[in-house]
Amino acid sequence: FMPISGIVIRIDAARRDEISEQIAAIDGLELTDTPPGATLVAVLEADSLADEEALFKQVADLPGVNNVTMSYHNFEDIVNADH
Repeated sequence: FMPISGIVIRIDAARRDEISEQIAAIDGLELTDTPPGATLVAVLEADSLADEEALFKQVADLPGVNNVTMSYHNFEDIVNADH
């Protein structure tokens, strides 16, 4: 069971390629196709909520990342596993 989230990443557009490469190298994150510009979208998958929070922070702390917003979060597998 793992939480899955969709995140929107606002970046310095001039550093898009560099930031995209760094994000793509992080296990548990998958970039989606987005038009050129200052916004990236990624799917985040982790083994636990704590791991998910750590991945979110790792992305937010990258140089050139201005903001990370969670747009979708599914943790029903975790909730259902508790019952």
